[in-house]
Amino acid sequence: MTAISEPGASAGLGPVPPAGGPAEPDLARGWFPLDAERHRRDAPRYCPACASALSLAQGGQGLTTEYWTGTDRVFVCFCGACGWSGDIVLADRVVGHEAAD
Repeated sequence: MTAISEPGASAGLGPVPPAGGPAEPDLARGWFPLDAERHRRDAPRYCPACASALSLAQGGQGLTTEYWTGTDRVFVCFCGACGWSGDIVLADRVVGHEAAD
């Protein structure tokens, strides 16, 4: 893949990939549109304790907000139906072990 030089490249954003490549930031608003879409896609929809909808748009009584710690994306959740609250951390890979017999 050959990079194409565009006006955004001189602003310290690096080379801009050709059409069909990874999404580019909205230079007027930074990365917000991409982050908002990722949040809508990845935010927990149901309470892990009682399975009630968290989103008000889905008839739920919960609250979900996202923050970042390093490369981890953490969703702070509250369920108004059962009172559960906690953090849900997205992981690219989970490594577990099998207990010895």
